[in-house]
Amino acid sequence: MTDKCGIRTFYHLILSYKRNLVAEKDTVLKNSDNKVAYELNYENNLDKAIADDSDRALIKRILELLEDAKAEEIVLIDAQHRSSLADYLLICEGRSQLHCRGIAENVEHNLKREGEASLGIEGEREGNWVLLDYGNIILHVFHPEIRKYYRLEELYEQVPGQNCTKISMTSE
Repeated sequence: MTDKCGIRTFYHLILSYKRNLVAEKDTVLKNSDNKVAYELNYENNLDKAIADDSDRALIKRILELLEDAKAEEIVLIDAQHRSSLADYLLICEGRSQLHCRGIAENVEHNLKREGEASLGIEGEREGNWVLLDYGNIILHVFHPEIRKYYRLEELYEQVPGQNCTKISMTSE
């Protein structure tokens, strides 16, 4: 769902939360002009965006764990044709260094218990930018100020002549 010649359209998945922070069943896929593109739940949109079953299952599980830990501003970037490090980047933020460490620990602990150990973890002690490497998927947990400084999303969006698919999941 991208345009050719370097003109990119970014599609966003908006998750709505009820008062008790439980995700509603239906979400709306919107384009960069904030116009509704599809009325589907985000699982269906991930199915269309991610072809590999194992990657899709792991991303869905990480998203569930991020939601459980109350991670904010969650973004999934398809980096398959732009990076030799990973196919997908999951980026989120916590409200404080302690929250960032807690988010990373929640994901790492639960996935390890389920048999999906990370290949490496960086920055957990500091908590400003925690990176968890799961092979094809890299999770970045940022403190908001550090995320604004490094602007990782912009780095992957502004590759000339490349298509970019970004799925953003934010709470309203």
